[in-house]
Amino acid sequence: MISLQRMLGLLMLMLMLLHGIVTFPLELNPPRVVVRYGDSVSVNCSTSSTDHEGMGWEATFGGSGFDVNVVTWTVYNLTDWTIEPKCYITLIDGQQLSIVLPVILYKTPDRVSISVLSHSGPMVEGTQYQLQCDIQNIAPLQNLVVKWYKGNEPLDNVTYSSVSKRPEDVSATLMISPSRDDDGDQYRCRAELDLGPEGPQPHPTVTSEPLSITVHYAPEFLPGNDIVEVSAGSDVSLDCSAEGNPPPELRWTNNTAEGNANEITVGRLRTLNISRVTANATYNCTVTNSLGSITKQIHVLVDVPPQQHPTMLSTAPSTPETMTTLPGTAKPKLVTFPLELNPPRVVVRYGDSVSVNCSTSSTDHDGMGWEATFGGKRLEEHVNVVTWTVDNLTDWTIEPKCYINLIDGEQPSIVLPVILYKTPDSVSISVLSHSGPMVEGTQYQLQCDIQNIAPLQNLVVKWNKGNEPLDNVTYSSVSKRPEDVSATLMISPSRDDDGDQYRCRAELDLGPEGPQPHPTVTSEPLSI
Repeated sequence: MISLQRMLGLLMLMLMLLHGIVTFPLELNPPRVVVRYGDSVSVNCSTSSTDHEGMGWEATFGGSGFDVNVVTWTVYNLTDWTIEPKCYITLIDGQQLSIVLPVILYKTPDRVSISVLSHSGPMVEGTQYQLQCDIQNIAPLQNLVVKWYKGNEPLDNVTYSSVSKRPEDVSATLMISPSRDDDGDQYRCRAELDLGPEGPQPHPTVTSEPLSITVHYAPEFLPGNDIVEVSAGSDVSLDCSAEGNPPPELRWTNNTAEGNANEITVGRLRTLNISRVTANATYNCTVTNSLGSITKQIHVLVDVPPQQHPTMLSTAPSTPETMTTLPGTAKPKLVTFPLELNPPRVVVRYGDSVSVNCSTSSTDHDGMGWEATFGGKRLEEHVNVVTWTVDNLTDWTIEPKCYINLIDGEQPSIVLPVILYKTPDSVSISVLSHSGPMVEGTQYQLQCDIQNIAPLQNLVVKWNKGNEPLDNVTYSSVSKRPEDVSATLMISPSRDDDGDQYRCRAELDLGPEGPQPHPTVTSEPLSI
């Protein structure tokens, strides 16, 4: 009967509270606390009620009471991650009311470090890399914000929806695709605890040491003149300045060896000084590093008095096989390049057929032919056209070369550029290191696996959510043979993404000579 009376009394008190007849008899000051692990804490619990038999605190540490109007909970070294202090009051009718003090116990990380996953050494321009920020022994996880920076520029913030009171090790990732402008840049990640208005201001923060990156990129010419006009017999300087990383090597060649040449290099500036120029000439400047090779032509036009009637030179492109390394001193020699390819370059699907004509306008030759691992033709006399044909092209490194034997004993030649391509055997999409439903606000990494595709430098991986394009990934690595390759995408889904489908698409952009539309293989959809 007594217990029934207490129950009825408690019910009456709750109804009175709901209708504003009485106020709740307990008050905490402060109403919630944020405490650094190992620090002290003190909270008062007071009552305005005079009709009570006593009050106190229940807690694993710092419990106290009893016959007073204020009780204080004090702990000098708080280390209990799950503590829930409760202040209670016993009313004269036997009822006992209580209130729990919200406690956030926090700890800054022992260490924050940044690294590049699955890579060491210089990065290559246009290639994707994954940075990882490792944070050791931090709590609580739900209050952590990981902030990414490049220099002083903020890049991304990562938050966590998992609720955990005890310290944990956690990692955050950032995908980057550096350009040449990023060479020497420094990346940092910062672990910041946002503990709300009751927490310390500014927020407790630990920052990693900076990660400096080196970016390698293919050569690129600096602006310069492609045509230089000069008076007959005077000197001329040709500029072939380029930048690249690693620093590119340079080679000067020409079809009309002319004058005395002296090369001067100052930093990125490359100059060829030629003395006593007497005839028009075309000079080829080739710069090369481990990521590529480019060539440009500089035409020297000589202003000769009308009575000399100079012969104009052809400016047809030259290839390394037809170039003559410029000697220190040589006599002028005027030539016109005698070979032409039709088409000038080809794009061929692996296993398909190909046919290219090589023709000449020269009548002063002993014959012409093709050199190739497949489809080569021996020297044919009394012809002006020879055809290279392969019914089933499967040689990934083939470099067919058309040549002609001139009557003066010279053998100019030209290499046919061949792109042999293959669409992938399979394209699939998966979630790395995770299975099952995703949690809103948490980061996940999707991976697109592409098997047996070539050439890699022509591949574009396209990410889509439904019909919405998300990201494109390209590759600067030069590779002729088929390879397996992966591309990744970081996502942080929201409730609006429930049921959405992600796809990745492997597309080969083979230029204007390649098939249109581009050859494409798309993964099966991944529903989240």
